[in-house]
Amino acid sequence: MSYVSTVVDFLNTRTTPEVSLTPEDYTAIAEWEKQEIPLGFVLSSLDRRLVDLETNLANDADPINEMRSDIVSEFAAWLQERDRANDQ
Repeated sequence: MSYVSTVVDFLNTRTTPEVSLTPEDYTAIAEWEKQEIPLGFVLSSLDRRLVDLETNLANDADPINEMRSDIVSEFAAWLQERDRANDQ
């Protein structure tokens, strides 16, 4: 299964009703893959955020749009922390 398909399947199993992703959402997911953000990191970030977004999802919110920049920022922060730990 591809990176994008795995993220989409994850979202669809965690949300009711299934989310309707836009072409921009698919592009964002593909960008995470191009930026080499590990799939496990993305899935755990989505999992944490979906709890907060559950009420919004019922109101047709776009979960990827809500989290697009957060995941990139979180990953950048994680990389900095990892680099600091390796420098010590």
